[in-house]
Amino acid sequence: MSHTRDEETAQDEPAPSRSGNPVSNPPGWAWWVIGIVIPVLGIAATVWTTSTKTTSSSPPPAQTPRTTPPDTSALGQAPNQAPPASSSPTGAVPAVFLGVWEGSIGDDVGEHHRRITIRQGKVGDEMVTTRTTSTATGSTIQCRGTGTLVAADSNTIELDTMVTESIPSGRCNSVGEQTLTLLDENRVRYQTGLATGILTRQR
Repeated sequence: MSHTRDEETAQDEPAPSRSGNPVSNPPGWAWWVIGIVIPVLGIAATVWTTSTKTTSSSPPPAQTPRTTPPDTSALGQAPNQAPPASSSPTGAVPAVFLGVWEGSIGDDVGEHHRRITIRQGKVGDEMVTTRTTSTATGSTIQCRGTGTLVAADSNTIELDTMVTESIPSGRCNSVGEQTLTLLDENRVRYQTGLATGILTRQR
């Protein structure tokens, strides 16, 4: 009997470690602490992972483009400010007379085709060019000239013209002073001391 008790006692004693010291089992409170710490660590790891994903997946803040107004200091005027309109030319010739007039005029020699171009100008200015073509003598004669403004009112202008070119040479004489009287916006009466006719507006 004594031998059997010793075997039972020996079985209850802890086996010696390799170093010769007995291996003791952890006390009960240690398991209780481990049971609390592990779940807490798991919750902390989950919270940290979720926070990291949220931070990395959040889009960067939107950037509003910066709009800088144009620098108009070099231009010397506001962006929408229109340049000043250039002043229109002024003169003594009524606007209704400006342009090109053509028609037939007759004198003691025969019929001639007269063309007069009138520009704006003041009294004394050269503002007329003329061209007269004639076949009254049996051959074609062309006379070119220029003219100045002598006088003007709302219905009449007086011109003084002179020959600048004769084809053939020496076949043209200067007309001198002539009067254009407005009949309507498209017709004027042409008159000199020797010739008269109706001229029609061309443009």
